[in-house]
Amino acid sequence: MSKYEVEKRHLVGVDVGSTTVKIVVCLEGGGDDLLFRLYVRHESCQAETVLSALRSLQSQLKLNVGSTRIFITGSGGSALAGLLGAKFVQEVTAVSLAVERFFPDVQSVVELGGQDSKIIIFQETGQKTRKKIASMNDKCAGGTGAVIEKIAAKLNLSPEE
Repeated sequence: MSKYEVEKRHLVGVDVGSTTVKIVVCLEGGGDDLLFRLYVRHESCQAETVLSALRSLQSQLKLNVGSTRIFITGSGGSALAGLLGAKFVQEVTAVSLAVERFFPDVQSVVELGGQDSKIIIFQETGQKTRKKIASMNDKCAGGTGAVIEKIAAKLNLSPEE
């Protein structure tokens, strides 16, 4: 690389949910291509699973700390953000940003987490902007990922089925 070229930063997205850890990596300004992705159950060991996943990521991509930005979300994300030097992004904000970028015509999103569910409704304001209205079901786990998995197991169905 010449002295005039600028190394592109790796952008690392980490979601530390109530049952799983998800990680994706792309290059800043490098399009939508993912360089790394991981989905793993943390079995109530959020921090340990994130550390193991980041070690795996580091060994595969040989990241340079100075050219890497980490964004973290999820129920366990805020507790780990400072330790990782990551920027915490609230879940509804993260989902809204992704939908607005990749699916700009979508009018609503239902997100089923391990222990809660969220709905985001996008309303046109008439000025090429959209208002986001979000609500969350955190009182009852019915219909969430954990409940759906338990029902599938009782019916002897695989997650794919």
